[in-house]
Amino acid sequence: MKQINVEYNRRQPIPEQMAEVLREFRTGKYGSVLIHVFSGLPEEEALVRLCGELRDCCGTDLIAGSMSAGEIMDGHVIRQGILISAILFEQSEIGILRFDDVKGREVQTGIRVREALDAIPDLKGAEMLFPGTEMDTEHMFAEISRCRKDIQIFGGYPGGHKLNMPEHFIFNADGALYNSMIVVTYAGKDLHFDMDKSIGWVSLGMAFKITRAEGKHLIELDGRPAAEVYERFLQIDRKEHHNAEEAFEFPLMARQNGEERLRSVVHIEEDGSFWLHGFVKDGMDIHLTYGDPSNIVEKVNERLEAMRRFKPQVVLLYSCVVRKSFWEDFVDMEMEPFARLCSTSGFHTWGEILRNSQTGELGENNITMLSIGMREGDAPEAELPETRVDDTGLQGQASVLRRLTRLVYTTMEELQRAHNQLKYIAERDALTGLYNRGKIEQLINDALERGEVISLSMLDLDFFKRINDTHGHDVGDSTLREVAEIMRDSIRGYDGAQAGRWGGEEFFILLPGIDGDKAMAFAERLRRAVDCRIFPHIGHLTVSQGVVTTTGNEAWKQVYKAVDDALYRAKEAGRNRVERAIL
Repeated sequence: MKQINVEYNRRQPIPEQMAEVLREFRTGKYGSVLIHVFSGLPEEEALVRLCGELRDCCGTDLIAGSMSAGEIMDGHVIRQGILISAILFEQSEIGILRFDDVKGREVQTGIRVREALDAIPDLKGAEMLFPGTEMDTEHMFAEISRCRKDIQIFGGYPGGHKLNMPEHFIFNADGALYNSMIVVTYAGKDLHFDMDKSIGWVSLGMAFKITRAEGKHLIELDGRPAAEVYERFLQIDRKEHHNAEEAFEFPLMARQNGEERLRSVVHIEEDGSFWLHGFVKDGMDIHLTYGDPSNIVEKVNERLEAMRRFKPQVVLLYSCVVRKSFWEDFVDMEMEPFARLCSTSGFHTWGEILRNSQTGELGENNITMLSIGMREGDAPEAELPETRVDDTGLQGQASVLRRLTRLVYTTMEELQRAHNQLKYIAERDALTGLYNRGKIEQLINDALERGEVISLSMLDLDFFKRINDTHGHDVGDSTLREVAEIMRDSIRGYDGAQAGRWGGEEFFILLPGIDGDKAMAFAERLRRAVDCRIFPHIGHLTVSQGVVTTTGNEAWKQVYKAVDDALYRAKEAGRNRVERAIL
C-alpha cells in the first residue's frame, strides 16, 4: 500500500500532476487505486470535471470527493484549495457504494447500508462521506451499527471553510451530490486498520440536564431555554449571535453509553434553542467545555504512540473545523507528527463519524480528530521513529491561552470538589452517612413518576427509646451508625438499591425492579442480620419492617400509607418481624 498526495494546480494538465501515481501503478505491484478529492472551493462543475479527468487519466471509477473546511496534505493545511490523494493497494478489494435520496429515508438507508456491508466478504473498513449535518443520523446510525462488529467504520461531513457557507455536498465524476451518501469499502484478508479519536476539550462548570431535545435541536436545559447557558456564563447574546460563531469554540459535551460526545452549536434561535452538529437526547447530562492546549496535545501524543506501534503505511486524518479555528496559525502542529510516520492526507470536517470497536455503536462526533491507520500485511519488524507534538512554538495569544486554561481548569477542579462536598452534605444524614429524608423521598418519588416497579422496606428499631434513656445518646448514636452499616452491607449486589434515614430510628430501603417475594426475602435477611449482631453496651437489638411492592401505577402517598401500615402491624404483632403491605 502506498499513498501519493497532489496539491491540484489548475494550470497543469492532470496527466502531468498524476505522473507519479501512474508510474507506480504501471509497475504491476498494485491491483487498484482509490482517489480522494477534498476541496474548499464550492465549484460544482469544475470539481465534477476534475473527477472525470482523474477517471480517464488513472483508469479508475474509485473516486470519492467531498467539500472540506481545510485540506490536509502530509500534516499541513494546503493553501490552493484542492487536494488529490491516491492510495494504491496491492491485494485489497476496494469498492464505492452510492445511496441516493437519503433525507427523509434515513432509516431505510441505514438498513440498505448495513445489508450491503454485511454482504462483502473480508470487509475490514467502511468510509462514509455525506452531508450528515442536514440528516437524521441518529436513526440511520442505529441501523448501521447492527452490521458485523468487526467492520471498522469512519468518515466525515462535508462543509466549507466558513460557517455561513451553504454548500455541503460530496461529488464524483457523475456530479455533485447533496442528498446522497458515498461509502468506500475496504476488504482484504491481509488488510488492517487502527483508528481512534483525539479530543482534549475539558468540561467547564457544573452539568446541565437536557429536559427537551428533538434530534439535533436542543430546546431546554434544566427546564429553561438552552441559550441561557451561553448568555449567563459567556455573555453570548442570542439576539446578536444567531450564527453561533461566538459559541463555536465552547461546545457542549454529552455522555452517551459512557462515551464523551462533543456537540458544537450551529445556530441560536430567538426562542433560545440551539441547532447542533450532532444529535442529543432528553435526560442527558451536558457540560460547557473549552479547549485546553496542554490537554489536547497530551491526547494527540497518546494517539501518536498507539499509531506508531501499529506501523501504518497510510494515515487519514479527519479533523473538525472547530479544531482548525481553535489553533489558527498553529493548526499544523497536531497533524505534522503523523506525517513523520507515513504519508498522510485528509480534511477538516463539519462532523466526524467513528464506530466504537467495543460496543459496535456508530457515533457522531464534533471537535475530534480522527486518525485512521491502514496497512496491508503484517507489521514490519523495524520500529517507526518516536514522534510527538512539539508545542514549544506556541507564542503570544496561544501561549497565554494555555496558561489561562490551566488556571481555569485548576480553579474549576477546586470548585467541583467544593460543590461535590456541599451536595454530599445536602443529601446525607450527618449521623449515619445514609441519604437523608429529603433525598430518599426524592429517589422514591422519581422512580414512581417513571412508572417503575419498586419495592420498599420501612424499618424501625425496636425499643430504641430505652437505649437512649438507659445508656445515653452517645450509645444510641453509635447503635444507629452500626445498623446503618448493616443496611449498606445488605443492599450490595442489588442494582440501584439505596438506603436512607427517615427520621429518628426509622429508615427506608429502595429496591428498584425487585418483586414482592424477593423483597420479603431481603427484609428477612436484614432482620436476621440485626438480630444476630451483638452491639456494644446494649447487646441484643431487633428491628421491625413493613415491605411494599408497587405495580408502577401508584402515587407516593398511597405507597407510603401502605408500607407505614405494614410496619405498624409488625410492631403490633410483637416486633422483630416483617409484614407485607397490601396495595
